[in-house]
Amino acid sequence: MKVLIASPGDLSPRLARTVLWRAGIERVFTSSAAEAMELARELEPNLILVDGSRLPDAAQLVRRLRADAQTRKISIAAIAGRGRADVQDALQRAGVNLLVTAGIDIGLFDRRLEELLDVPPRRETRLSASFQLWCRSEASGPLKQAVVLNISVRGMLIETDEELPNGSTVEMRLPLPGDSEPLALMGLVERQAAAHEGKFRTGVQFLILRDHARERIRAFIEAEAR
Repeated sequence: MKVLIASPGDLSPRLARTVLWRAGIERVFTSSAAEAMELARELEPNLILVDGSRLPDAAQLVRRLRADAQTRKISIAAIAGRGRADVQDALQRAGVNLLVTAGIDIGLFDRRLEELLDVPPRRETRLSASFQLWCRSEASGPLKQAVVLNISVRGMLIETDEELPNGSTVEMRLPLPGDSEPLALMGLVERQAAAHEGKFRTGVQFLILRDHARERIRAFIEAEAR
């Protein structure tokens, strides 16, 4: 199992207590965003950790990884600087799966790091669903309707009137049955399925899925499976 760590500094003091430093994990280090892109394509690691607080062009690196068909599906975690809301927002919109802010013990995120490393993309139960969601691929664009065809804690297959470009990020509002407020989610368009009756079908991987949203989706799946 391989982890690519892109940082100009030594992150071992912060990472030593996480799954990333366990025996059996091969760690590859780089201090350059350009080299990180080359290594990601060459090694195809299980996870890429980007030091967004110190690595120049960190968000641009994440966007390039998400735009490349060879690296698009690799899980990406990022560390953001303290009080840098602009950096955090840029990294989220670029498509990281997990964002760790400075000053917070990264060991608290060990469960999510382990999940990003170990969970196969389709191990979770997937169920057909017919409720609506609203999504948009541009930050300033209008929300548009889509239909959820199946869902897991990793992502969804949705049906839309317009095609969503591979590698793009989408902002979503997902109203699960019985909830008074929709879940606010961000996703990565990772694949296109065959169109059906003039509708576009798209596989979307969840990004920055917070614990309460993950547990609510998991509870919905388990309830429907009974």
